[in-house]
Amino acid sequence: MFRTTRLAALFLLGIAAGGCAILGGSPPERYGGGATLTQAAKEAAKDSTQKRKRLDVGDEVPPAWGGTEVGVGVTSGLSEAPSTSGGGGGGGDPSHLVLGVVAGGGSLGGQEYEGFGFGGLDIGAFVSDRWRLDLGLLIVSPNLSATSVAGQGLKDELELAADFSARFYLTPPHTFLGVYPLVGMRFGTLFWSYRTPVNVIADGGPKTIEDDWLNNFSMYGGLGVSLVQTRNFSTGLNLTGGYREYDETTFEGFHNTLFPTVGYSQLTFEMTLKF
Repeated sequence: MFRTTRLAALFLLGIAAGGCAILGGSPPERYGGGATLTQAAKEAAKDSTQKRKRLDVGDEVPPAWGGTEVGVGVTSGLSEAPSTSGGGGGGGDPSHLVLGVVAGGGSLGGQEYEGFGFGGLDIGAFVSDRWRLDLGLLIVSPNLSATSVAGQGLKDELELAADFSARFYLTPPHTFLGVYPLVGMRFGTLFWSYRTPVNVIADGGPKTIEDDWLNNFSMYGGLGVSLVQTRNFSTGLNLTGGYREYDETTFEGFHNTLFPTVGYSQLTFEMTLKF
């Protein structure tokens, strides 16, 4: 069990260190400018009869030359780990790998959203009889409120997310029903198109922006129930709640004044196979 726990901890720490850049990429560093995402959405909502203005997103900082490369090495401590054979009460290497599908929906705080739906693939492993770690690869469909600035200026919104969670079953694995608390974190990128292209000044010249994206990070906790548990199959649901925090700047350089840090709740249905 020590081997599996160490590997899982290193994996999660590596993802956390990478931040939200794992999906959409970190926005380039800029200086000057001052255009906001709210201004961009309002410009995109204008029709052909309304006067449009060009927004200033500043200049992109060129990549550093001659910088000192920093290497991070991880020395494996597996050979130093004490042998756990024959002890640990439910220890040992993972007894089951898990592959499944998830789907559900939820609500986000604030005035910009009316809710969201999602679906995706779940990959996980039992690291002991009751501990399970999961990686979810999700496609999220947010519903922007039609009366909000975001809903009037943005369209075709879509979010891609990587979800990492851990759960502990309060019931033995041989029971037909299972109950578990879970905690997790999610890294996502919200993509969208502007309803009409936004004219900006970038790097000293004119530019037209048609789409953009913004990274986000979430943490959550909740409670779940396995409605059916057999040796190789399980299905159930969980209810979670947490908070979501968005980056300060979009990829194209607009300061994020549109999507604040909010709370959210989510109901997830899952169906998994154990190998």
